[in-house]
Amino acid sequence: MIPADVSQQSVLIVHDDPRIRSRASGLLRKLGHSVELRSAPDAVLDFKSAGRPDLVLCKLPWCDDIRDILTQTCPKKHSIQYIQLFSNQSVEQVMDAFNKENCDCLPIPFSERTLALSVGRALERRDLIARNLRTQRRLLRSNDQLEKSLGALESDAIAGRQLQQSLLPASPIVQPPYYYARKIVPSLYLSGDFVNYAPALDDWLLFYLMDVSGHGASSAFVTIMVRQLMRRIVRRQVSSKDRESIARAPEGFLERMNTIICDNELEKHLTIFSGSLNMKKNSLRYVIGAHLPLPILITDEGARFLPGKGRPVGLFAGGHWEVEELKLPEKFILLAFSDGVLEQLPQESLEAQENFLLEKLKGCPANIEAVLPRLGIESNDNLADDIAVLMIARGYHEA
Repeated sequence: MIPADVSQQSVLIVHDDPRIRSRASGLLRKLGHSVELRSAPDAVLDFKSAGRPDLVLCKLPWCDDIRDILTQTCPKKHSIQYIQLFSNQSVEQVMDAFNKENCDCLPIPFSERTLALSVGRALERRDLIARNLRTQRRLLRSNDQLEKSLGALESDAIAGRQLQQSLLPASPIVQPPYYYARKIVPSLYLSGDFVNYAPALDDWLLFYLMDVSGHGASSAFVTIMVRQLMRRIVRRQVSSKDRESIARAPEGFLERMNTIICDNELEKHLTIFSGSLNMKKNSLRYVIGAHLPLPILITDEGARFLPGKGRPVGLFAGGHWEVEELKLPEKFILLAFSDGVLEQLPQESLEAQENFLLEKLKGCPANIEAVLPRLGIESNDNLADDIAVLMIARGYHEA
């Protein structure tokens, strides 16, 4: 049974033997193809069928000449398939012809089935090449669109990072005898870690260090939202000179933040260390919302973690966070980290990591830039997570 091609293809037969042209054209027309006949390669110049043939059936020595002509006169030459008919040529000549691009060879005489199979293979190869080219073009278009999208995303991320960086407080700030500073090393353009501090009515320093769940823009937006919340609270209390409210800080801060995140269904939560330093009395009030590692207090006696606990902010509606109070020594360093610092430590257990932190940070200078190198962490390391550092010190910067 001779296979039939349901789609009509344009076939050009070029041979000087009229019997071969007649036999081949009769079979191809029976299969539903459009056929044009030529007796010599030069006659191909007037080929008119839709601008190009799909298949050329030609005498073996003529293939190169016909290809050259069609290359100049017909578009999409890559899709043209060639079947070369041979009779008296040597094996070397046939093999050389067979190895040409998009070429097959068929001996004379040929049966109807042999010709039909050869034509079918050639047209399948042509369709495969066309599909591959279409796929390649789609991939190129997709890659172009992807590169444009990635470029736009990168530009947005850079702009977002610049915005986020611009919202960070100045660092370091020296207000003898106090020194406070912050540092954020993001693993991506945008960070879910944020540090903020703001003086209030000369006597207080309000601050927090937080770590929003996840990475990228959505987490960074939450940091901006919390920053604006703190800014509104501080401005309202300062403008009204509400010293009693400021003296109670950070009471109610985490509760207010928790309500906003839950009510807006942000699907984010955060851990936080927030506090209020009374610089006149040298006392500290603070609250901890599931934050690890715990804040570290460094004095001449050594380093220790501040006590405190509380659940994450934004995970459940309602709730209360207990405020801790502490009278500070005349000379101290208060350090807080986001949990990204634990990802960079070599120890496996949390207890071993905490012991490592206390040991390495004991005797740490009151300089924010000296903290991470003491832990073996450099800013250009390949970080698994963002790292934020907050330092508040007293008694080290008298001048």
